[in-house]
Amino acid sequence: MRFSLAALVAVAGLVPIAASAQATMNHVAVNVTDQARSVAYYEEAFGLSEIPAPLNATPGRPRWMRLGNGVELHIQAIKVPFTPPPRIIHFALTVKDLDPVIAYLKKTGRTWTDYAGKVGEIKRTRTDGVRQIFTQDPDGYWIEVNDAAHRPPR
Repeated sequence: MRFSLAALVAVAGLVPIAASAQATMNHVAVNVTDQARSVAYYEEAFGLSEIPAPLNATPGRPRWMRLGNGVELHIQAIKVPFTPPPRIIHFALTVKDLDPVIAYLKKTGRTWTDYAGKVGEIKRTRTDGVRQIFTQDPDGYWIEVNDAAHRPPR
């Protein structure tokens, strides 16, 4: 009697390692020169809320913020200035409505660009209808902000 490899795997209850491995995002960590300023920025610009960090409550400890879907932003204090990478290296946040974020950026004198790099513009919408901008946090990390919340999951 001949059995296929798939049948033997199914009968044995074995799952190939590559098929069973599904990584999910846990957190993004940023090193900042002024932790309180960064926490305030992420709260005010994007509505993130701080959550307890299960670490020692020593001064300068990382402060954690809830991004959603179980993902966190860890804001870690450093004592030396950091040189931010180019815009191509960024993380993306999805919001329900991009307009309040743009209003915050305008109110606080912060700049943003569209995908093409045009400052203060959103000239181009993605082919899936999503609008996106790029801005920098107080320490220079690039953040893509988009309104993909309405897009069906892939």
